[in-house]
Amino acid sequence: MKKINKIIHLLPGLFLLLILGTSCRKSLDQALERTSDSRMTLAQELADPNMVRGMFQSCYAGIPANRMYLWFWSTEETLTDNCFDPQGQSVGTWLSGSLTPSNAAVWCANEGVTNNPYMNNTAGFWGRYWGAIRQCNIFLDNIKNITAPLDLMPQSERDLMKDEAIACRAYYQIKLISMYGPLPFLETSFQTDFTGWKDLKRPTFDEAAKKIAADLQGVIDRKIIPLKRDPTNTNDKFRMPLAYVYGLKSRVLLFNASPLYNPSGDKVKYEEAAAAAKQMLDLNAFTLEPFSNMKSMYIAPMTANVEGNEVIWRGRSPIGQYSVVAGMNLTATVPQVSLTVPNKCGETPSQEIVDCYEMKNGAMVIQNYDATHAKPTFTPEAIAAGYDDANNPYANRDARLAKDIAYNGSYFGESYDMGPINVFTFLGCPGTGTNGNTTSGVGTKTSTGYYFKKDRDPIWYGRTGGGGRVSQFTVAMRIAEIWLNYAEALCGAGRFEEACNALDKTRLRAGQPSIKNVPGYQAGNLQWLMKRIYNERRVELVLEDSRFYDVRRWNLISDVNNNIVSFILPQKVGAKYTYTRLKCPYVWACHNEKYKVLPIPLADKNLLPGITQPAAW
Repeated sequence: MKKINKIIHLLPGLFLLLILGTSCRKSLDQALERTSDSRMTLAQELADPNMVRGMFQSCYAGIPANRMYLWFWSTEETLTDNCFDPQGQSVGTWLSGSLTPSNAAVWCANEGVTNNPYMNNTAGFWGRYWGAIRQCNIFLDNIKNITAPLDLMPQSERDLMKDEAIACRAYYQIKLISMYGPLPFLETSFQTDFTGWKDLKRPTFDEAAKKIAADLQGVIDRKIIPLKRDPTNTNDKFRMPLAYVYGLKSRVLLFNASPLYNPSGDKVKYEEAAAAAKQMLDLNAFTLEPFSNMKSMYIAPMTANVEGNEVIWRGRSPIGQYSVVAGMNLTATVPQVSLTVPNKCGETPSQEIVDCYEMKNGAMVIQNYDATHAKPTFTPEAIAAGYDDANNPYANRDARLAKDIAYNGSYFGESYDMGPINVFTFLGCPGTGTNGNTTSGVGTKTSTGYYFKKDRDPIWYGRTGGGGRVSQFTVAMRIAEIWLNYAEALCGAGRFEEACNALDKTRLRAGQPSIKNVPGYQAGNLQWLMKRIYNERRVELVLEDSRFYDVRRWNLISDVNNNIVSFILPQKVGAKYTYTRLKCPYVWACHNEKYKVLPIPLADKNLLPGITQPAAW
């Protein structure tokens, strides 16, 4: 009988070396919660209910416990034009353009909780998600061989675990094809003597997306996974609800319809994406939170039932020390409102994301950017609404701007025990002032002139560090995304009026006018409407791991005018402030053609000759 450490195989090359390594066998042992007895056979494990449950738990290994899963407390958002983080580390490698087939650039190894044997200190996205698929396939290959007594592991539990493993595998496949283009759908864990690697070919993106969607629809049809998890059981809430499966289907079909892999704008694909979104919306199981209560979705403890309204699923681990690794130094402010100095300011908003927040009347701010992004042309509608870029750029703006972003002179919230937090980022302001136009600033200070506020709990700040008193869980999906998916798909399908109605859901909640009432509204103009949908999505889903994929599927990354970000320089002049836009002084080389579809790591590409590299590589 084969020992279990002889059957854990997925890909050759890089992954085979990892699988056969002693340290990785130890990691797998921990992930499967086995004893240290290496003589345990697979049959013995399948006869033990707790061992089987441990094997099942490893199917979740690649799903980030929270969005700060990149090396040195970083996020996918830092890899986009929504943010800037000057920290260096793997994010700096990514931003500087160092991604190659031999260098993953960014490392997915910040979590110590995934127990994924493919994650070493320099593992990239490719290793993380193929490794997680292997975990799922090992479980699915062996579930039929479980011999544990039915009275200790009933059939209903086995069926539930099987469907969750299928859904987890689909999640990982979506991640991979979203980054690396269409890839073979592996449904089994291959042995080391498998000789068919050279025969594997890239499918079309449509084929890959449809296969994933079919697997997800099978899980939906069986309805074994509960639509929502038990709100009173936090352990149950860590597991994927069926509603998330509906949402994944909506995501993958929308990606399939998007310009990168649907350059002709095939309306059939958009109709399929619209149907997937509507399939979930028709459940009537979720509603948008009132605007005044949106903050609770990000800072409520797991015991709170935020999943009762808008949130579909949250990450399983809170980021208690969020404000240590992505916070503000409030120890030097006047008045002082914290006694804890953060490690770094982390992700900070770019001027580009700030520009996306409309004027209160719905006017867009930017008409177009120059090559530096420091001297843009403003829309006539924004100017007519009173926009003043040099003296008061934050007045009369979409209410989400003040909710999501801390800008110069904004209110952040109440600290735990040291009073209100008012943020000032002007050059020279103690603690929170900007570094200005330099690449050698203080790591705890913003370089962009902003800090994020959306998912930070102000009570972290106070006389003691608040890691133990805050609950900051990552929102993995909420119904607002599905409404935006629906609006985009309807627009692509040519259904203008319905798309406007779907788009209005998040707009009206934020107090913005209906899209039909904004200045410059263009009735029936699908191209105009799609641009407004793109902008609404960027604002509504900021910090929710959407932008990284959106700029790719929308085919926006290029070598022209999309490869930089810009900053703001607030300065105090007497009792007033002035604002000057600056081109990012750092190297910013991650929004070009080579970053649109990521390269296959060289070690595996050499063993998979049928899987071609993206054209730019």
